[in-house]
Amino acid sequence: MGGDCTEKNRTDMAVLLEEIPPVDSHIYCRDVAELFRQKESTRGFAVVEAGEPVGIIARDELTIRLASQYGHAVYGRRAVTELMDNNPLIVELKDDVHDVEKRIAEGYPNALLSGFIIVENGFYRGMGTGLSLLKSSVERTRVRNAKLEAITEQAQQANTVKSQFLANMSHELRTPLNAVIGFSELIVQEVYGKIEQEKYKDYARDILDSGRHLLSMINDILDMSKIEAGRYELKEQPIDLDRALVNATKMCRVLADEKNIELSYSGVDGHPILKGDERAVKQMLLNLVSNGIKYTPPNGTVSVSADFSANGTVSIEVADSGVGIEEALLEKVLEPFAQAGADINNKTEGTGLGLPIVKALAELHAAEFLLVSNVGIGTTATLIFPAERISRIQNNPAA
Repeated sequence: MGGDCTEKNRTDMAVLLEEIPPVDSHIYCRDVAELFRQKESTRGFAVVEAGEPVGIIARDELTIRLASQYGHAVYGRRAVTELMDNNPLIVELKDDVHDVEKRIAEGYPNALLSGFIIVENGFYRGMGTGLSLLKSSVERTRVRNAKLEAITEQAQQANTVKSQFLANMSHELRTPLNAVIGFSELIVQEVYGKIEQEKYKDYARDILDSGRHLLSMINDILDMSKIEAGRYELKEQPIDLDRALVNATKMCRVLADEKNIELSYSGVDGHPILKGDERAVKQMLLNLVSNGIKYTPPNGTVSVSADFSANGTVSIEVADSGVGIEEALLEKVLEPFAQAGADINNKTEGTGLGLPIVKALAELHAAEFLLVSNVGIGTTATLIFPAERISRIQNNPAA
């Protein structure tokens, strides 16, 4: 507290200031009691000597003493200094109102009832009360809330503009990109004739792989922008979970074979049917399986499994023997565009949207997404779909 306080803080203290006249230190207690009767809303008077405060006389303290047996006779003609608080809260007009609130909370709780003294350069200026402090706090809260609402509205507008930009740019990029992918496929397949130079064919394969990778990234960015903007609508229908898992494993088999990774799937008994968005569920499964393969070194393992729990939920697990994720980074990798680490040398490394999209789509299905990992040992990703989204069809023995 002191001369470093801002003009805003000076204004805050001025708002608290109530120009309640002080009483002289030589005034009798009975005369102060009369002043209290005349000013019913006043809870305390500052007691001053030569303009400088020396204490506060509280209404309740004075009233109780004078009302007690023989109290008026004992204290009525005595100086007010005998009943005043000798250690009142005294603050400077330029003090920060937040500091005043802190001082009251830490050591001057009586100031909320009897008030506190406001001085300027040591000389009495007026009183601050619990009521004035409360009014000031309510007003400051209202101003803060108004600012937060304005900031929130600006952020929402910015997010809307960002989503529109991403959507427009994604569509603008897709058209020429699909042409690049299509023409490069024709060249690789040598549809219009054999390519004499093998090097040219390798270049075409690189163009095709890069185009497909870029298209996948664009689709991820567009999906994430839709989810963040709340515009991703689920088209729910019954989904055969076992079939979806088998298909996801088959689609990722080529990636696993390229790195000599053992990819296995263990189905679930009871033929679970999930009520959900088929495209979203497929994307979640593909993201998890391909992510496991991506960050597993050659000759490693990735296992996919599903199982019913006692409470009717279905858990899908994708476990790999990959590089793993540090515990401190587990929350980070679930944030958009964040990745486990730049030291992972992987040419297929994407935008860092794979796991955040899984998490967001899981939340849209009221599902739980868990990530457990140990560096150098591997990672296990688990999707837990709630029982209300699962129906169980027992296999027919006669079939």
